[in-house]
Amino acid sequence: MSKFAIYSTDISPTTDPGSASPPPSLLIQLDQDPIFGEYDQMAGNIGRGSVHPTLGGVIVQDFGVVNGDNRIRISERDALSQSTINSLKSAHETVNGEYYFTDGYNVWKVRFARPNGFRYWRNMLWQAHGQTVYSYEINFIVLSEEI
Repeated sequence: MSKFAIYSTDISPTTDPGSASPPPSLLIQLDQDPIFGEYDQMAGNIGRGSVHPTLGGVIVQDFGVVNGDNRIRISERDALSQSTINSLKSAHETVNGEYYFTDGYNVWKVRFARPNGFRYWRNMLWQAHGQTVYSYEINFIVLSEEI
């Protein structure tokens, strides 16, 4: 079973939501960890600012780190079933939905990015042989790091 999970915020954050008591009202465990894909937990730009050259030097503006700057990106080819895709699609379509995401070691409170927070596509070669298998990309906005 995959350690990667997205679950509702109605329970305390945990790295093992499948064993939580009480269980979360929503639990989506990926069919497999992204062992052959990409997992980037620092996908966003941390910190805001700009550099403006002038005739006599440079002006640097530094606005520091702002919540929501960080992103998490996960992608994998040929890794998800139809039922997992349906669950992720429903969670992604929830307006202002906030979830916990765990990789089995850390937990973050996240939202799906807009646009392209969740993309998926079917492998047509596998489909021609009677198996429905999907590739996917998930992009989260990190609201806070919990564990």
